[in-house]
Amino acid sequence: MRTTVKLLGTGLLLLAVTACGAATSGAGAPAASSTGPETPTTSASPPVSGSPTIAPPPSQTVGRPTQGIAPGDDAIAETQIDARTLPEGYPRTLVRSVDGKTLTLQAEEGGCRRVSAHVGEQTAQQVSVLIAVTAAKKGQMCPDYIREITIPLALAEPLGTRTVVLRQG
Repeated sequence: MRTTVKLLGTGLLLLAVTACGAATSGAGAPAASSTGPETPTTSASPPVSGSPTIAPPPSQTVGRPTQGIAPGDDAIAETQIDARTLPEGYPRTLVRSVDGKTLTLQAEEGGCRRVSAHVGEQTAQQVSVLIAVTAAKKGQMCPDYIREITIPLALAEPLGTRTVVLRQG
């Protein structure tokens, strides 16, 4: 019985190694045949060597980018952001739109961690932004991923030289 199990295990191992070797060396790949006539392509652009390029759906190419800073926007200077009361690990990166009436909070979330934000009190000297970060309950299993998100925050008036105060909330 032991000999049969050992032989079967060795055979499966040999089969797996052979299959992996064939996959990486190109063995077993179909050879190109030149026996039949080639059909002309009706593509408007000439084929490019390498893998084919597939254009993303229009919904992903229209509008503002999902990562980074949109053209025309600018990052708000750290001297204009007051995040002293914000707990460690909370997002602190803000971007101002071209017209100054929209702030965008850039953050990372993933697994069971979620980030949300909204504009609080707005005065002539400062704008308050309340940020909430929720995490998983103790013992809860969460998927292992991180993604960059942007949260748009509409202001009543352009930011100008006002200070942005980030608070937990």
